[in-house]
Amino acid sequence: MVANPGQEDNNGVSDGDGIGDACESDDDSDGIPNSTDNCPSTANPGQEDLDSDGVGDVCDADTDGDGIADVGMPSDNCPLVPNSNQADTDGDGIGDACDLVNDAQYACAVSGEQYSPMLASDTDIQAIASKDRSDCLLGLGLLCDVDAPGNVVDDDLENSATMLNGVDLLGLSTVHLRVAATSGFAYPGSNAIGIAFNESPQLLQADLFGGNLVVRTLLNGVIQEESTGTGVLDLDLLGASGLLGGADKNFLVFQTDRRFDSVEVSFAPSLLSLLNEVNVQAVCASKTDVTLP
Repeated sequence: MVANPGQEDNNGVSDGDGIGDACESDDDSDGIPNSTDNCPSTANPGQEDLDSDGVGDVCDADTDGDGIADVGMPSDNCPLVPNSNQADTDGDGIGDACDLVNDAQYACAVSGEQYSPMLASDTDIQAIASKDRSDCLLGLGLLCDVDAPGNVVDDDLENSATMLNGVDLLGLSTVHLRVAATSGFAYPGSNAIGIAFNESPQLLQADLFGGNLVVRTLLNGVIQEESTGTGVLDLDLLGASGLLGGADKNFLVFQTDRRFDSVEVSFAPSLLSLLNEVNVQAVCASKTDVTLP
């Protein structure tokens, strides 16, 4: 009943439901009519709208409504918490309004600190470490592997597991190291994971922002969050200098919002990577909720 010679049926989101865009009452097929949908071209059945501006979070360029775009020049350093002044006391790229960790004071120890390493000997955690080479390209042999993964969860905080990926393959070959609690314990969602590496912060940052290092959390084997931040705006993986067992170490700090029982590090060096191996000493997290300092 509506002329549409082009017979378009996608509205930019390819819903392909057999109803042409010209007469479609629910363009994104999320069950919410266009007339009441706060993101009519992007599916969002929950209609989340953090800043109550009438534009749904999934299509809102400024999710928290503080006048700073989530992505841009500059981009919002706390995209889910209003902070128009963009204050960042420790200079780690996460605004004070949502930064759970003061990089200058971060510390991880077996006892006496909020953050503790995931260890096999910790009766609360009973951690195990494992490697996954299923995403290594065939023929790489020992060039794509994790050597001594158990070193991450033993009581020696100075040794490390070595993640090897020694051929430049444009990120097509990936090796994974996973540390998991086996006791049934799940870490609280408001958390900050600190992964201690031997490499310099400069090298880690270069590989981080090249997409060569990815950290993700899992719960019962299901991915909860990951440092690439795809579709999630409040995740960051940042360089930090802190303590592990009383000694200065380099950490990558990954803030979380969802409960988890496992942490996975994936290493996929690209042609421009400065590293073909990384040495992981420990994975630290807080057993209680982390609040803003």
